[in-house]
Amino acid sequence: MYVFNNICYFTLQAVLASHALASQCWQNSTCTGPAGPSFPGMWESNMFSPTSRTVSPVRILDANDRYLSSYPGPANLNGNGSLLVFDFGQEVGGIVTVEYAASGEGSLGLAFTEAKNFTGYMSDESNGGSGPDGALYANISFPSFTNAIYSMPLDKLRGGFRYLSLFALSNNTKINVEINKIELEISFQPTWQNLRAYGGYFDSSDQLLNRIWYASAYTVQLSTVPSITGRVWPPPAEGWNNNAVLGSAEEVIVDGAKRDRAVWSGDLGISIPSVLISTGDLDAAQSALNVQYINQNAATGELPQVGPPIGFYGSDTYHMATMIATHDYVLYSSDMNWLKSVWPNYLQAMKYITAKIDSTTGLLNVTGTSGWGRTATDAGYSTIGNMLQYRVLTSGSRLAYWLGSTDLVIEWESVAAKLKSAVNSADYNWDPTVGAFKNTASDGSIYPEDGNSMALYFNGADPSYNARISQQLTSNWGPIGAITPELPGNIVPYVESYEIKGHLAVRETQRALDLIRLSWGWYLKNPYGTESTIMEGYYEDGSFRYANDGYNDAGSYPSHAHGWSTGPIDALTSYVVGIRPVAPGGTQWILAPQFGDLSWAQGGFTTPMGKFSASWKLQHDGYLLEYDTPEDTVGIVSLPSELEAPKVQSSGLIHAHPVFNISTGLSDMPVPGGKHTLIITY
Repeated sequence: MYVFNNICYFTLQAVLASHALASQCWQNSTCTGPAGPSFPGMWESNMFSPTSRTVSPVRILDANDRYLSSYPGPANLNGNGSLLVFDFGQEVGGIVTVEYAASGEGSLGLAFTEAKNFTGYMSDESNGGSGPDGALYANISFPSFTNAIYSMPLDKLRGGFRYLSLFALSNNTKINVEINKIELEISFQPTWQNLRAYGGYFDSSDQLLNRIWYASAYTVQLSTVPSITGRVWPPPAEGWNNNAVLGSAEEVIVDGAKRDRAVWSGDLGISIPSVLISTGDLDAAQSALNVQYINQNAATGELPQVGPPIGFYGSDTYHMATMIATHDYVLYSSDMNWLKSVWPNYLQAMKYITAKIDSTTGLLNVTGTSGWGRTATDAGYSTIGNMLQYRVLTSGSRLAYWLGSTDLVIEWESVAAKLKSAVNSADYNWDPTVGAFKNTASDGSIYPEDGNSMALYFNGADPSYNARISQQLTSNWGPIGAITPELPGNIVPYVESYEIKGHLAVRETQRALDLIRLSWGWYLKNPYGTESTIMEGYYEDGSFRYANDGYNDAGSYPSHAHGWSTGPIDALTSYVVGIRPVAPGGTQWILAPQFGDLSWAQGGFTTPMGKFSASWKLQHDGYLLEYDTPEDTVGIVSLPSELEAPKVQSSGLIHAHPVFNISTGLSDMPVPGGKHTLIITY
């Protein structure tokens, strides 16, 4: 029994209802998803996932976005240019069907937007070209009121929007339309008949953090799409087409719900762990990785920066992100057969990237300089490139160990050690006067958020540097997030995702929680956003014109549901609750809770081995810690300590005692799998 079950936030009927939820899968998709959630409970009230694959708006707004009524309600378009906005209350995506009665000559227009700023006669931008997305139109030619139905063509599927603007156009004013019914068939998570059947959960004493976790989960769910609904490339002159084939599987994780609807490999470094911990959709995660390996350059071993239909190459950092995500997928899935099948490709990818390591310095020389959008140079001995390379080598060593290739373990760990020594040297990337890593070994004009965050998270920094790096990163913080030096003026939750996980990796817990509330909290509470998902990025002035120099669309092109922005899922589950696997499928795991200013937290995830969950609650002289894992697993409980190991009272099967490590300030003790309670006192 969990320590918080005595807090009755829900009724038995509500819990039973969550089990009974059943809808249907997307069109002709094979239903392979779970029947129900792994962890039903009160926390499900924070979910944004709908209870049905068919949804309707919740309110009606006028042309100036002022509230008119709840939906359904009177919805009449009278005359040329008349317009109403239908608010679904949160981000959705799929195929809209409108039932209406009309008279006159003209058209019924449909325009889609994620943000309230851009409602009107034109959809927000998504096609990736210079032409507008515009609107869809249903022809009206009725001398008297006639009932009609308009359903969007499949290639015009809109993957992400909150607001649907309906408007009447006519060469004269004699047009009238009565909107009778609006329905949306949801296209995301296409193989799941129960969209709320998450494999993971999170709950804590901070309701904002809870909502951020579930908004992040909903974001990666929206970005899990039918593989036949990718954005076409090259883009059309105007309008949009979402019928490109992304891969051979039925579903795949893409970068964003609205756009680009493609598998960008850099995004997988954040989105793959997010999916594995929250929805637990192993099929979608593997599908995204397969896209990368299938499209690998057979001659060179280079992995694509983005898969079909875009098919860009030339990014060393994104190449390495795929390799790191490969480790993350195997860690949670324990799919060793899949790993063996792609291992030749992985070895070729490793050969490709390690060939760029300078034999004299031991540092990676980045030559494929396309990346996540930073304007600061990434060429040469860049910090981001070398921290990613260090992670590739160390995570690759674990993969090799799991496959029994001890010679590769020795080789890659040796290369990693030399690289780490060099990048931490003041002769190259480390600046001891600032207490942070420079952009590159020869460019000290900025101290990048991405490279320094990865130094903490990937354990690429000398441990004696950690406190200074964590502190220096806060110098970028503004009122609504961390303004990244490598893309001036912009707040990038992708990079912030590495920052919060970096702070947590070195146990600067409060900093991580503060930044999550500052940035993710600002967007989630923004009445002009989706109030349900996590945005790709935004400007320091609070406008949505992220990367404006590159996007040049006055703020309507950025994605408001982007998987690369979902780092709080991993941060809050793996580090704050503190439970995470350290061997494939969780045969071995660690439980290392972090408190910050929280009074309690709980969470869990599911792997093919079973369900893993933990909870902690502070008490006046310590805390209560519970965990529940499959019986045939083992773990390490790592307890925050001060000058000595705390006292531990435990259930009868745990006989070990914590051993204090003065260098880490933690006390570790081995524990068996199963369900156990620990009472820790100081």
